[in-house]
Amino acid sequence: MRILISTIATAAHFYPVVPFAWALRCAGHDVRVACEPGFTATVAATGLPAVAVGQDVDLRTFWKDVPLDLASGDEHLRVRMDRSMVMFTGIAAAAAGDLIDFARAWRPDAVVFEARGYAGLVAAHAVGVPAIRHTWGIDTNYGRRDFDGPYVEELCARFGLTGVDPLGDLTLTPCPPALAGDDDVNRAFLRYVPFNGPGVQPPWAAERPGPPRVCVTWGHMFSQITDNLHPINLAVEGLRDLPVEVVAAIAPGQRGLLPENLPPNVRVAESVPLNLLLPSCSAVLNGGGAGTLMTALTAGVPMIIVPSHTDEPEYAERMSAAGAAVHLDYRELDAGMFRTATEKTLAAPSYQEGAAGLAAQNAALPSPADLAATLGEVLAQAGR
Repeated sequence: MRILISTIATAAHFYPVVPFAWALRCAGHDVRVACEPGFTATVAATGLPAVAVGQDVDLRTFWKDVPLDLASGDEHLRVRMDRSMVMFTGIAAAAAGDLIDFARAWRPDAVVFEARGYAGLVAAHAVGVPAIRHTWGIDTNYGRRDFDGPYVEELCARFGLTGVDPLGDLTLTPCPPALAGDDDVNRAFLRYVPFNGPGVQPPWAAERPGPPRVCVTWGHMFSQITDNLHPINLAVEGLRDLPVEVVAAIAPGQRGLLPENLPPNVRVAESVPLNLLLPSCSAVLNGGGAGTLMTALTAGVPMIIVPSHTDEPEYAERMSAAGAAVHLDYRELDAGMFRTATEKTLAAPSYQEGAAGLAAQNAALPSPADLAATLGEVLAQAGR
């Protein structure tokens, strides 16, 4: 079969789909990944064939006028949810025309779209094939269907489509069911297999050090939008006097966003995939991005989560409720909060136990290869 995959141009959204894409290829299916022109090299670096559609979009243009000093947490979240949907549907609008043209020429049997890759949803309906939504891990979009729906409806109307469900025909959820919540979504669960990009494991990352190792990372998308890594800098300051080894895990191009002179207990790990680093860690401080959360989950590592927008607050709430994380308020963040939360997480065995329990639940799920081997049944479940 031919499977077309659609993603926006950020590794945080694309990488969670890579294991399933490779499972499809290894099962003998033909795969293409459609993305913005500037993202094709990232796709190609995973070994998957890329197709350029639309035009490159600067994510910062959607956020430059968003106020940071809103009166309440609810208002803060509502404004950021609105701007996120404007961004995601704007990106899709720029790509969907080209993607529809490619789909009509290539004739895929189904379109798999990462959870916000709405150009794929539009293209699937335009050519009449199943639209399969692949989440990044924990699925929160179903709870926002009423909020997200009008944005997606407006997007689809631009291409002459009506009655399109923002969640597609079937949702693939690489996440323990315990974190999914109760819903009526047509869903298939699979094991989360971490892929954090190509890279080399440094020798030190393969061993646990004497003092606890604490990873601090804020993923790819935060700095794309804000042009800073302020939370990492606060964390480094807060942990400088603790008896821990701090690893600031950063993506290519982020080193200039960190202080030039770092405390002696801080090591910078640039371009080291998290799945090669986190198994040696005792805790991970992060912004609540799905890739970091789910990679930590598979490794059974407790978390300190500081969510700032879109789905991240709900991710943090669910991980905290599962006993695997401490949840901090981004608007009140300072260095001392990082220090206190880290001490709490390292001292209480319950966080390690909660994280280990989620890792075991994930390991028991069907693998991406299991689903790819039964693709016909998966498409039948999509029901279209």
